[in-house]
Amino acid sequence: MLLLKRLLIIIVAAFLLPTASFAKSITAVGEAVIYNNDIADARYRATQQAIKQAVLESGSRVNIKDELYNGELESNLEIRSSGYVQKAKILSEEQNGDFLTVVARVDVTPDSQCSSGPTSYYKKTVGVTGFELQVPQQARLGELSNISRELPKDLADEINKQGYLRALTATNIAIYPDIINAPSSTNYDGSLTNVTRISEQLGVQYIVSGVIRDIGELYLRHPNDKNTKDLLDENIDKERNFVVDIYIYDGFSGALLFEHRYNEIGNWDVSDRAKIGFGSAKFWTVHYGKVVQQALRESALDTSEKLRCQPFIANIFRTEGNRIHISAGSLAGIKQGDKFNVYRRYEVFNQLQSTQTQLNNANISVTIKQVQPNFSVGELVVDSHILNVQQQDVVIAW
Repeated sequence: MLLLKRLLIIIVAAFLLPTASFAKSITAVGEAVIYNNDIADARYRATQQAIKQAVLESGSRVNIKDELYNGELESNLEIRSSGYVQKAKILSEEQNGDFLTVVARVDVTPDSQCSSGPTSYYKKTVGVTGFELQVPQQARLGELSNISRELPKDLADEINKQGYLRALTATNIAIYPDIINAPSSTNYDGSLTNVTRISEQLGVQYIVSGVIRDIGELYLRHPNDKNTKDLLDENIDKERNFVVDIYIYDGFSGALLFEHRYNEIGNWDVSDRAKIGFGSAKFWTVHYGKVVQQALRESALDTSEKLRCQPFIANIFRTEGNRIHISAGSLAGIKQGDKFNVYRRYEVFNQLQSTQTQLNNANISVTIKQVQPNFSVGELVVDSHILNVQQQDVVIAW
């Protein structure tokens, strides 16, 4: 009896312990470019990146404010992430040229909003469109005229490497009729963008688009003077801008969920006459290419962090008796026996008579019975016609 009482006391005490006791300790890596020999600033940004990576791996969600102080994370750096970071400690750092790599041990406390919800089990699909170059003449240096197609392809690759989303490329599609005012430019029908139509065509849940604002050089060039000595031979830094705006849209409503400008500067440490092309093997060896690659990693990490705890949504593309077909399968992580809620899709009109999409809960559940790579077959409790479940309705996992 005494032993039983002690055991009960231990069990109760375990449940009364603060959630800090159940924090996950995750080792993550972050990298940042060092500007003006400011190691502290680079360390701060690299540690932010490591924290985001750790939070994604932990599968938890909450918003916090922290700051880096003497290698420890204290309070006041705002990190919008999907996890509660209790403590982050730098284990090591390595400087390679003007790149700083930080290895940090991050203690993350999971909560129930995303970690225990089914939405974190599934890979949401993202369509990455073409990124137009605002000043096309800037592509002449290095012959980077293929940047509008190749940059989003490389971004999609980085997103897929993260492992939380499934990115598909559609770089032949240009979203904005007026790239200077993007993302607020309007189409002929008054709508801001046509992402809902593009999302439906591609069969994706989210659309990632962007505009390459600036890839211009910051040094004086004389491209037409063949007698001018290349500045590279004089060991002069040939700095070049890399400024890109990235936008993430919900494909069902067309709502802009995220926008961010990535602004970096790299050295064009090759001859001005070299025609290497964007994304070539040579391009990634150039200092400028390495800076671009770091920016792509950061944007892929931000995309994963922003979308991972969003609800998983898939279209219903066929109804037959009490069975429905949904446009997501094993590649999205769906398994036999999974359950989803059915939402009805309605079109409403705003004051400009532009179509808006509204999803309403039908209070109907569907159980997955068959799974194929790109689609699944689910079963309703009664015939779909009785419940008025139709094509273009959707299923959602929160």
